[in-house]
Amino acid sequence: MKENPREELEGMIKRRDLEGLLEKATEFHGHYCHKVAYGIKAGLLALQELGIEAPSRDILGGMVAIVECTGPFCNGVQITTGTLGMSNLVIEDRGKLALTLSKSDGSAVRVILHAAFLDDFNKRNPELSELFAGKYATIPIPEEEEIPLTQMGLMAFFTKKMGIKEMKEMQEMIGKMMEVHKHVVFKELKVEEEHMFKIERKKLDFSKYAPICQCTYPVAKCDSCGELVFEPYARVKRGKMVCMQCAGE
Repeated sequence: MKENPREELEGMIKRRDLEGLLEKATEFHGHYCHKVAYGIKAGLLALQELGIEAPSRDILGGMVAIVECTGPFCNGVQITTGTLGMSNLVIEDRGKLALTLSKSDGSAVRVILHAAFLDDFNKRNPELSELFAGKYATIPIPEEEEIPLTQMGLMAFFTKKMGIKEMKEMQEMIGKMMEVHKHVVFKELKVEEEHMFKIERKKLDFSKYAPICQCTYPVAKCDSCGELVFEPYARVKRGKMVCMQCAGE
């Protein structure tokens, strides 16, 4: 194994290699997505604002990324600033395409996507205007459908809407759509950050978010189900040490 497994990735971040970072993020996201691109650019901008060249091993424990949504945006943020597995990525799901990056001294910057930027998506990318025809580049779903749709539900919706009956036809349609989307995603990468994001300076209590080493948690065995649980998440019920589920939480 390399002495520094993150060396290639850190190099991309230092060079601001947007296309290379997008390829890396797409490897685990699964397909090219404009919100992944926004997460990459938000992460790089936040690093720049805090004077961090790259999240190297020397600083990983001294910074934390707080993302206000789940979904593709998170994958872009993970590539540039932190990961769930390293505990330096925290999700506080407020349904906003926003990232707050904080250093151990409490200095922080919040980067959020401009409403006008997302609303102009179809003007910039008319080739996808039929797909993302809703306001703020959403996929319009009829009122009788339950929203949001699951991934499987979305495929079923497109199949019905386009009258597709054979799997081969569906695969061809998806392939063409993904190729167009890929072209658009690379275009979105080139938009200047000042047109994309609003920036806010903040001060945070870093101790609330400081990355922890999971190996330092004491581990207990639930007296009810027998499963292992990290001790801070265990509860005492009728004199027994139990997990949160067995405690009824």
